[in-house]
Amino acid sequence: MEQITNTDTLLRTAQEEQTALQAEPRPLDPADSWARLTEAQLDPVVLKRHHIQTTQPGPSAAPYDRLRTRLLSHMRAAGHRRVAITAPTQGCGSSTITANLALSLARQSDLRVMVLDFNLRNPKLIHIFGLSEAGPRFSVLTGQRRNFDSTCLRVDENLGLSLNATALDDAAERLAHGRTANLLDRIERDFAPDIMLFDLAALGPADDAIAALPLVDCALLVARADKSTTREIDDAEHMVAENTTCLGVVLNGCRFAGSDV
Repeated sequence: MEQITNTDTLLRTAQEEQTALQAEPRPLDPADSWARLTEAQLDPVVLKRHHIQTTQPGPSAAPYDRLRTRLLSHMRAAGHRRVAITAPTQGCGSSTITANLALSLARQSDLRVMVLDFNLRNPKLIHIFGLSEAGPRFSVLTGQRRNFDSTCLRVDENLGLSLNATALDDAAERLAHGRTANLLDRIERDFAPDIMLFDLAALGPADDAIAALPLVDCALLVARADKSTTREIDDAEHMVAENTTCLGVVLNGCRFAGSDV
């Protein structure tokens, strides 16, 4: 009888495990997930007006292409996928660099690139990309819509854009909420992006960026040559390093020859 009881227990356990497996959502084919996104067209005139220079290779795109190559090298070596772009203070051009880097990465057709505007308090990417009239498309984090697939736009076959058109005062609370981490995990599972770019708010004065940094693998810090002080850059580097891996500082607006951006 003891053996029969053990057998029944094993059978019941196996059935319970099978039921649990069936209840879990099945992984989707990434190609199908990308195909479901709403396709959008970018206007070259609007991009040029907003200082986006990386739609085609050339001298103006070269600094961003070098940044792209170095970024990919670091991230692949460390097994990273998620990189945030932030700044010590507002006005350093981090959103413009995010957009240029995204299009530079997307020119590599073997890469799937997902861009998320996590500057919820002051979203800029939807304006920079000239997509304010495309939908309008709100990030799932704004609470306007719940389905990520219906809020994310696709440019060509390999660039996803999750953009915001509405500013939120409770940005830090939304970013720190557990459902945000769950959403990012689902995006990785269903879309299998090779790299995810997060455009964050500046590190001060609000705490939005600090709330988002633990969600990413690493971060780039964008400072502006004619604006950021050494003290601000040092403080920002320490803040980033306390929450994730700091890949380094991009000096924007540098007029000296050989500057990256």
